[in-house]
Amino acid sequence: MKDSTYKKYCLMIDEWFVNGFNGTQCYLKFYPECEPVTARINFSKILTFTNIQDYIESKQENKSNELDITFEKQLKRLDVIIDGDGKEADKINAIKEQNKLLALYEEHNRQKTDLKIDNKVSIGFTKK
Repeated sequence: MKDSTYKKYCLMIDEWFVNGFNGTQCYLKFYPECEPVTARINFSKILTFTNIQDYIESKQENKSNELDITFEKQLKRLDVIIDGDGKEADKINAIKEQNKLLALYEEHNRQKTDLKIDNKVSIGFTKK
C-alpha cells in the first residue's frame, strides 16, 4: 500500500471514530461518487488490512490510556450501578455488561483477559 493511500485510510478511520463507526458514511465522505453498497464492502476491506488494524488498535489504546480506562475500573463502575439505589432495569443491564466483560456468554469467550472466575454468582431480586 502506498504511503498516500495509508494516510487517506487513516483519515478515514479517524472519521469512522467520529461518526459513530458508520463505515459506509465514512467511505462516502472520501469517495462521494461511490454507491452505498460498494462503500460498505470497500470499507470492510480496509478494516482487514494489518496496518489499518494496528492503527485502530493504537487509537483505541491511546484513548483508553488518556481516559484511564481499565478492565478493573469498568467492572467497579458496573458494581456501583448494581449495588446502588437505581432502577432494577439499570442493575440488570449492568449485570449483563459485566457478564460480557467477563466473557461469561459464549459469544464473548474469545476476549483477552487473564481474569479467572472460580465462584458462581447468584442474584436475588425481591418483588415490590
